[in-house]
Formats: sequence, structure tokens, C-alpha cells
Amino acid sequence: MADLRYKDWDDPKRESVLEKRSAWVRRRRMKAYRSVPVCRRVWFVTLTATAADLDTFSPHDLPAGLTFTPQEFWCLSRRAVKRLILLDRAAGGSGTMFAVEFRLCPNCGRILLGPAAREYREKQLKPTWMWHYPDGPACNLECKPNGRGEERQRLTYQTERIRLRP
Repeated sequence: MADLRYKDWDDPKRESVLEKRSAWVRRRRMKAYRSVPVCRRVWFVTLTATAADLDTFSPHDLPAGLTFTPQEFWCLSRRAVKRLILLDRAAGGSGTMFAVEFRLCPNCGRILLGPAAREYREKQLKPTWMWHYPDGPACNLECKPNGRGEERQRLTYQTERIRLRP
């Protein structure tokens, strides 16, 4: 029987060449086939017997711009929501939670919930040349990019197209 070991694969220099090649393939594949945007969810919670305290949540659990009252609020953490629902039901309440798709527009910062978030996720799947702005497609007709920097200056775009020499 012949020895089936490949000496090239044991060589450390050969291994680094293979890693470089696979990284190159991954980059090309990512450019050609962008990754599908993940369906992000936010949970709307209603509590009946207990009340939630704002201090019990971390800053990452509560989305900015959505309402928070002690018995009805939006939360990004499913684990924290389930814990509060169990405590509410143990106290004799009938707390509920339901998931809604959630997305922030990268251009204007608008919060998109439900069908609007789903439609925007589908717009992101289109080729990048069909997007309205470099960061992504416009979420609606009034979508304008926010300025960048401390003074929130407006973005500037190229008004002249690059002309190729004949």
C-alpha cells in the first residue's frame, strides 16, 4: 500500500498559502454574494401583576426611541423578557410578549417596525448599484442621510460623473 500522507499539507509555508487563498475566496464570495441581512426582532411586553423597573435592564436591552412604561415596553433581550413574564405569571398575572421585526435605517436613523422593517430588509437584498445611498437604500420617500461628525454636517455627493477618455 502506498503512503497516503501528503507532504505538502504538513509544510507550514504551504498552510499559510492555503489560508491566504481561502481568505481571498471568502472576500470574492462576499463581494459577489452579499450576506443576507438578519431578521432582527424586538419584543413588546405587557405585564399585569408586576411592574418592570428601568434600572433592571442594561442599556443594550432597551431600544432608544421606543416607549417604556412599567407595564408595557419594548425590549431587545428575549431572556430578560422571559424572566419578567415568569415573575409576572408567578404573581398571578397574565404577562404576554410578542416579537416584531425591528431595523434602524442606516441613512436617516428612523426606527422601522413590522412590515416596514421587512420591506427594508428586502430592499437591502437588491444589488448595491440600486441603492439610493452608499450606506443602503432609502427607507421611504422622505429618507435623507444624516450628517456626520460633531456638527452633523450634511453629506456631499459627487455632482460630476467621471468621464472616460475616448
